[in-house]
Amino acid sequence: MTPAEYQALTSSKLSHPARSLYLLYLRYQARADLTQPLDYPELGRALAVQGKGDYRYRVTPAELTALIDELQQAGLLSLTERTHPQNYHGARFRLALKNLQGLAPLPARQFAMYPEWRPDEQLDSLARLCGLLDSHFDETELGEFIAYWLGRPEVFENQHQWMLRFVRQLKNRRALRRDPTAPVTGYQQAAAPAKADGSPSKRAQEMMEEARRLRDKQQESHDEENT
Repeated sequence: MTPAEYQALTSSKLSHPARSLYLLYLRYQARADLTQPLDYPELGRALAVQGKGDYRYRVTPAELTALIDELQQAGLLSLTERTHPQNYHGARFRLALKNLQGLAPLPARQFAMYPEWRPDEQLDSLARLCGLLDSHFDETELGEFIAYWLGRPEVFENQHQWMLRFVRQLKNRRALRRDPTAPVTGYQQAAAPAKADGSPSKRAQEMMEEARRLRDKQQESHDEENT
């Protein structure tokens, strides 16, 4: 599974039956990035859950059509051939995110933010996937992002997810630059000019120090409670 597929499949907007249809049937049966012609009776049997002598869960043709619409809206399927205007029986789709190039396999390990964190070489490809054409950043932007999340040590993400958060910050900064009247919230503020030496700004350094202090204080309190 590519990171792009994972991101789409874990969206709260996608239902569990739609995820199951994609992962357990469409992707599994596909040849390269193209599905086989969809067979509604076969799809219904693949998704059905049978109890003792009867079905506990069954999918109607109308529900199958709605599930496929969900997958298209999520960007996972792209229609290439359709034989019936009212449904997708016999239709073929391209798995639009299956062979997306430029992204490394999704790392499984999650971690809290730490002062030395940096995005990796996949940032540019990920930014373009998210609609951000310019992924360049300065040390002030990075420092303020790290400082914000250092103050939230209960948040654990993997490298890919941390980079997604960073890309969202960069997108918000670009939007604020285009619209200087937009309100400023949290650490999502207009970017300050990069310092000549490439180091974080004084404000970013202060934020990081304060975040470390709060984290150490929380750890001391936790240690005292456990002694």
